[in-house]
Amino acid sequence: MRQLYYTVQILLRGRGSNFIKLVSLTLGLLIGILLFSQIAYELSYENFYKDPENVALLRCRRVKDGISDKDYDDSTFRPAAADLWEALPDLIESASLSVNFYQPDCYIDDKKLEDMQVMFADTLFFQTIGLEILRGDPHELATPLSVFLSQSKARELFGDEEPVGKTFSMSKMLDVTVRGIYQDVPGNTVYPHNTVISLPTLEEYIYGRGTWKSNDIYNVLFRLKSPESVEAMNNRIQKAVERYTETKEGTDVMEFSILPLPDIYLSSPDNVRRLVILGVLGFSIFFVSIMNYVLAAVASFSRRAKAVGVHKCCGADGTHVLGMFMWETGILVATSIIACLVLMYIFREGIEDMLHVHLAELFTWQNLWVPSLTVLLLFLVAGVLPGRMFANIPVTQIFRRYTDSKRSWKRGLLFVQFIGVSFILGVLVTTIWQYHDLMTRSVGFRTERLAVGQLRTTENLSGQGVEDDIRRQPYVESVARNSNSLLSHYSTTGLTDIQGNFLCPLHFQNVAKDFPQTVGMQLVEGAWPEHIGEALIGRKVVETMKWGDKALGQRLPVNAQWVGLDSQPTVVGIVEDVRNMGFFMEQTCTAFILSDKRNGSYNVRLKEPVDENLARLNEFVKEAYPKAALEFITYMDIQRENYSNVYRFRNTVWITSLCIFFIVLMGLIGYVNDETQRRSKEIAIRKVNGAEAPSILSLLAMDILKVAIGAVILGTGFAWYVSGVWLEQFADSTLPSPVWFVLLAVGLLVLIVLLVILKAWRIANENPVQSIKSE
Repeated sequence: MRQLYYTVQILLRGRGSNFIKLVSLTLGLLIGILLFSQIAYELSYENFYKDPENVALLRCRRVKDGISDKDYDDSTFRPAAADLWEALPDLIESASLSVNFYQPDCYIDDKKLEDMQVMFADTLFFQTIGLEILRGDPHELATPLSVFLSQSKARELFGDEEPVGKTFSMSKMLDVTVRGIYQDVPGNTVYPHNTVISLPTLEEYIYGRGTWKSNDIYNVLFRLKSPESVEAMNNRIQKAVERYTETKEGTDVMEFSILPLPDIYLSSPDNVRRLVILGVLGFSIFFVSIMNYVLAAVASFSRRAKAVGVHKCCGADGTHVLGMFMWETGILVATSIIACLVLMYIFREGIEDMLHVHLAELFTWQNLWVPSLTVLLLFLVAGVLPGRMFANIPVTQIFRRYTDSKRSWKRGLLFVQFIGVSFILGVLVTTIWQYHDLMTRSVGFRTERLAVGQLRTTENLSGQGVEDDIRRQPYVESVARNSNSLLSHYSTTGLTDIQGNFLCPLHFQNVAKDFPQTVGMQLVEGAWPEHIGEALIGRKVVETMKWGDKALGQRLPVNAQWVGLDSQPTVVGIVEDVRNMGFFMEQTCTAFILSDKRNGSYNVRLKEPVDENLARLNEFVKEAYPKAALEFITYMDIQRENYSNVYRFRNTVWITSLCIFFIVLMGLIGYVNDETQRRSKEIAIRKVNGAEAPSILSLLAMDILKVAIGAVILGTGFAWYVSGVWLEQFADSTLPSPVWFVLLAVGLLVLIVLLVILKAWRIANENPVQSIKSE
């Protein structure tokens, strides 16, 4: 208790330095705990299922001339589930089919339901994946228009009412009936869902039933009899598939394998890369926070040394002194934990949006070891390191001035902090530049003021009539129809060479006349399509097919019936490539075919102000077509949603950068204050001997620059390297110019020098007599 009493007295006397320590620890703990917990959360993907290691996903990839595609396709063919179960009954316990790429809008009456994460699945889905059914019979999923809801979604939609038997609308076209309730699915899954609709609903009303050669849209899951069955099945699966379908196409081979469910998330190099960078960011701010605490403690040596000597004269040994400092660190850490909890509560919504996970899911009992270990590590390092230094202060110092300034320690700690802040600011430059580049780079058409909406209805509406009604609105500049959003996955067919070897998929869709001009496509060669069956292609098609200057007049290998034509479409023009799959993937081959069939998507160019007119447009179509599902969204918003992970990562780096910058700023201020106080007599003597204020300031600035220059170069160089790793996930992306990193380093050094000058200004201009007479 006596140690605690002395500790409290010391804390009360050093309120200024303790405030700096507290802020530093709080910021470091807050960001460190959040980032480390996020990493642990993402490493636990799919682990909430029953025996998840026994569940495996079927995947395939193309092997061309003995060279495998880099990425696997996680969606395959419908018959694979039943056929492989039949072929390998000694390894497979059950098999299931599901589809999650199609996300229909759902309504109760005219109210659109928010956050409906839809999965279409068969009767064995829950058994195979390992989810508990709370109510209902899963065999109901064999019936079209049947749906199971998660427990929380059922409560959200129907409150305390009985959900089973309730109905809601799917795209205002089909009414589905709730047949059961299943356990909630946490957010740490690559297949999020809170609504499971029977697979026959999708196959009978939307896409049709897939075969071994068509509609490779199915996620095929197997529940194996043991985890060891994964390797055994991968050894036999290729031959098993070949019993049911041809896997060769020219010189290409479709290669099949399975992957355990818990390994799916980390099988993506982009996810691994992101977690590594989050770990580096978390470690950076956490380590800098600890070093700043130690720096503040070391800076107080000369002031507290005499007190330590007094304690030793009164019988305290090194262990007691260390214990006092551990008590001091413990109190500050406990206070910082409380401050962290308060900040999490106040900024909960912003934190959850940044991390894209609810804090209640992030800090479950299973994950509490992460913040606990973080706090323990902080306490031990921040307490023991300076505590041992205090414990080693000699007792004889009570009779004389303690002269050990620990300058090597101070400079070393400051060096580490400068590395940390320059590194994170360098990553910040890259993330800001990258997000701006993604949002402003050309996607092959003009997205400004352009909105898109998909019409779905059971009414016999004229597509042209709806288009004309929209065009007549005073806030609409132009409108044209096509098959679906330009920034989406189109219908696909294969492009092949003369020998019949597969080259790549061709993404195509139907468009109405004048559609290319309305959306702002850029014609490179040829003419705009004027007649049914004429088509535009992107530059990538010409390059892939090696058509050169003979592209015009070529026939596209598209099934004419798919696009409502009598014969294959003819190329009449070449346009700049449309980046329909975004910048995470390589440029696709695209084609746009003039047809009056299946054009249910409306592209509307609005007048300014866009947000206001978008709201007016949605209100108009809701009133004019109450039984139709038609809601418009701008292409800019689609892009923002597509790059939401980049946006969140950028914000994470923003917050981390601000916190670490603030921590380093406080550490630098403390260091300069301590140095000017320690060297006040030296500065006074220099002034008595004729030194001017500028030379004194230059002396102090050069002292800091000796530490800062090397640290900033190292930190900025490391930032450049990590930025390159981060940008590997984006196709066609390049690092910002090295000039930006150089400017960052120079700007940071200038800021450091300015701060030193501002803090040392008073002592450099002070009357030297004041310092000397206080000696």
